[in-house]
Amino acid sequence: MRMRSKIWLVPAIAALLTTSFAASVVAARHVSEDRSKFVTRGLDYLHARQDEGGGFGSAENTAMAVLGAVASGERMGNSAWHVKGKNPFDSLQATDLVAASTSFQVTNAPVYYSRLIMSYVAMDRLSAIGTAGSKGVNLLNVLLTYQNTADGVNKGAFAPSLPSLDSAVRSTAWAILAMHNAGVSRSDSRYLLAEQWLAAQQNDAAGGDGGWSSNEVGGTSDALDTAMAYQALTVSSDGTDWSPSLARSFLQAAQHANGGFSSTATGGTDAEATSAGAQAILAMGEHPDDAAWTTTSGATPLTALQHLQQKNGAYRSSSSGTLRGVIVTGWTLVALNKKPFGSQDESKVFPKNPGSAHRAFKFRPQLRSISPKNNTKFTHTRIVLIRATYTDIYPKGTGINARTTKLFVDDVNKSRPAVIGDYGLHLTLKNVANGDHKYTIELRDRAGNLKLIERKFTVNVATPTPQPTPTYTYTPIPYPTATHSTYTPKPYTPTPTVTPTVTPYPYSPSPSVSASPVISGSPIPSPSTSPSPAGVGGNSGGGSAAGFVGGTLLAMLPIGAVVSYLLLHRREELLGAASQGETLTGGGSAWERFKRTLAKSKDLTRPSSRE
Repeated sequence: MRMRSKIWLVPAIAALLTTSFAASVVAARHVSEDRSKFVTRGLDYLHARQDEGGGFGSAENTAMAVLGAVASGERMGNSAWHVKGKNPFDSLQATDLVAASTSFQVTNAPVYYSRLIMSYVAMDRLSAIGTAGSKGVNLLNVLLTYQNTADGVNKGAFAPSLPSLDSAVRSTAWAILAMHNAGVSRSDSRYLLAEQWLAAQQNDAAGGDGGWSSNEVGGTSDALDTAMAYQALTVSSDGTDWSPSLARSFLQAAQHANGGFSSTATGGTDAEATSAGAQAILAMGEHPDDAAWTTTSGATPLTALQHLQQKNGAYRSSSSGTLRGVIVTGWTLVALNKKPFGSQDESKVFPKNPGSAHRAFKFRPQLRSISPKNNTKFTHTRIVLIRATYTDIYPKGTGINARTTKLFVDDVNKSRPAVIGDYGLHLTLKNVANGDHKYTIELRDRAGNLKLIERKFTVNVATPTPQPTPTYTYTPIPYPTATHSTYTPKPYTPTPTVTPTVTPYPYSPSPSVSASPVISGSPIPSPSTSPSPAGVGGNSGGGSAAGFVGGTLLAMLPIGAVVSYLLLHRREELLGAASQGETLTGGGSAWERFKRTLAKSKDLTRPSSRE
């Protein structure tokens, strides 16, 4: 039992250690980054849009990006918000801010200047408001030029094109918030005129809905202008010249089922209107996640904003609109961080009170490991494996975009053969030439942030000394020449002809000799192919034929010798007679008869088989 207990104790301890380690990792992550992914991804997007001048493409974009970043706990003096040594403040100070107000991107000049003033406050550059931009203008004085100071019911209103009151409610609300955050006293006459005019534009008369329209009293109320007016009046009025409760009731009635608000009476959920609505709720001393602002489906103004975020971290202006990404994202970040531009609690007014700073968020993709390391030398192989692992602090960041990440080797794009993923890449190089080489990784996240990584390596593999190819020389073996002895013909010495001395015989008649000699004896049988009768012992006739032929030939040899002798002897006799000129019996001379006899003798000796 004791042994079994020990066996079960080991996995239990391991599980406990694993759980503790996981908990410590989560705790450490919480300590290092306690902002939600909806905030950090928005910061990721803003950071990717920062240009080399330190700004965000335009002065108004820069102002709203600063407000969003600072509301998220960032500080613009941090190195994370410097590009080539310049930050957003440097960008604004290098811009002709008055000329920029006439850009086609700026649709409301009073709102534009109000946002600039508030961004200077957020960057803790309040003293620079009087000498802002490359022309050193006073932003507050320029803003006041858009206020109506003429006597009448519209005295104190701010509008882009006076005496027209188009967008006057929105312009005036922003102007009041800018002056308050910049430290202008409530007792200032221009400040008071603006507050009085704005309060008078509430549709709070009998039958009114308690909201504000974009222009002036009597128009159709909308959530965006009502939310902005609520914040402005919270910091500029004692609440006796307008009805906060009616304004609150209007906003509750205007909230959509998805928790958001619209910028028009009949429009869909809008990011700027929803951001302003969440800020107004905070200005009331309530919370956007409270039950009073949670719909039957469980949606709130903050969840409505979260659903408008894109993969790159930016926020859409609406469910179908993606324009003005920097401005919309900046404003949304202010709301998600629960920072109202105006509040009953003065300590919560933003950007006058930016709140505590967070540890700077690492926006650019981060490299975890890489090989080969810088200045690595390869002396035994020409195969080089390039590997890298990286992160974008996902899920806090937007994540690495594998499709836009690239790998270059000696300035040649090798992204296609390389394997590039969301967390790492690798590429095997073969037959790399001797010499110095480099590889560059362009690491991008989905927000567009770029991190350049460059490493160098050297290949110096000793080239093997080529062995000489053996040369085989063919030396033909001399063919022995046959040595022939020189033939020296001997001089021909003719043999002297010896003339025989013929001694004539005395003539005596000889008996007559027949024309052909008579040869007596048994006839020689001709060879026959007919089979002989079977011999003794059962041998066939074919088997004894060869013996018969052989025996016949042997028997004929003595006969032939006798015949040849007789013929020779007869020739000599005839020759002797011929030499005497005798005419032999039978006609003709002895010579002629000799030739005939010779011919017959040939016929007698010719084998019968050749006839």
